[in-house]
Amino acid sequence: MIEIANPPLSITAESVVNNYNLFARSKSLPESLHLYPNGKRFYGEWDYGQNFKNISEYKGAYSIQDLVRIKACIPDMGNLLHVFSGSIPAGPYSRLDNNFAVIGTPVPGRDVVGDASDAHLYFDEDSFDVVMADPPWSKYHSEEIYNCSLVDKTKVMKSLFRVLKPGGIVIWKDFSKPIWSGTDFDYLGRICIDPSSGHDDRSFKFFKKKEIL
Repeated sequence: MIEIANPPLSITAESVVNNYNLFARSKSLPESLHLYPNGKRFYGEWDYGQNFKNISEYKGAYSIQDLVRIKACIPDMGNLLHVFSGSIPAGPYSRLDNNFAVIGTPVPGRDVVGDASDAHLYFDEDSFDVVMADPPWSKYHSEEIYNCSLVDKTKVMKSLFRVLKPGGIVIWKDFSKPIWSGTDFDYLGRICIDPSSGHDDRSFKFFKKKEIL
């Protein structure tokens, strides 16, 4: 087990909206995140235009815009885990992927080569503030692009629940919503990416592990 400590962060729908819109104003971008009337969920849309440049040439890599804007939503991600980390370079976070060939050797004590549905076997429970997940979206993506079987996203969510601290956040990038338990998570909201021609529709879904009362 890799143990990662520190107290949990306080991340809410309101803080995500306020943080991003403050960033947007500073960059002369639209203030594109909004709270629903109940204040417990948010929604929004990001238009990258043609600016879909990826962080690497690896197919399916996060775009630079993805990472910049998600960081704006949660400036302090505390203990961060990237699952299906792909070509995310080493940094002040942990990475979990079943193939590190595209990014080199895992950092000892931080990174793991393994299955995302077994995250709880590699990391201590209640250890991460934020988990970012970018799984293969479909059978086509899995078999034709990544040469692997389609992941069981329900099992992944259950495993991520175990490694998240109470109040921790899963940010799930996909074109469909994974099956999740309302007993385990609150659904905070989503941000749709308005694609340019030739790009798939997708969105970021935000899930918050229920806090202990």
